[in-house]
Amino acid sequence: MTYLGDHLLLLVAAIAGAIALFGTVHDFRHSRRRDLDKVSLISWGKISIFAMIIAIACLARGLHTVF
Repeated sequence: MTYLGDHLLLLVAAIAGAIALFGTVHDFRHSRRRDLDKVSLISWGKISIFAMIIAIACLARGLHTVF
């Protein structure tokens, strides 16, 4: 891969990690809500797990190609 492609994977890993962190915090806040009638339209737990898998895969591939 090219120099830009190597760092692009690391950038995608960082963005996916941030989305996973945001999803985890939002899922935690959703599970601790006071009003049980306020439901979420988005399954934040599934989004955070999916984003974490993408972050780990991109980080592993990005580090493998950089070093």
